[in-house]
Amino acid sequence: MTKEAIHSLTDEALVEAIVKTNDTMLFEVLYDRYASMVYNKCYGFANGVDEAKDLTQDVFLRVFVKLASFKGKSKFSTWLYAFTYNHCVNYVTRNTAKKFEKKSVSS
Repeated sequence: MTKEAIHSLTDEALVEAIVKTNDTMLFEVLYDRYASMVYNKCYGFANGVDEAKDLTQDVFLRVFVKLASFKGKSKFSTWLYAFTYNHCVNYVTRNTAKKFEKKSVSS
């Protein structure tokens, strides 16, 4: 498949191809399409640029592993947005719990 053909695939067709082949080059196309959307969502939860970048990387690593769970019941962008939001909420919840734990241990 040519580079142009790959870039013209719909998100859903791209996801299907990635799930079938585990091709990281195809995943890169998906990453390029959505990296800024995911980063911007993560940035809203993060305490700075570096943390937002780390969260973004975490999201995409988990998305690659969980891609087969995308069933196409919604647009891929909607699924990815919800995935990102949930990841960030869980991250903040874990961090908040750790801070409380440290406070109660040190008091």
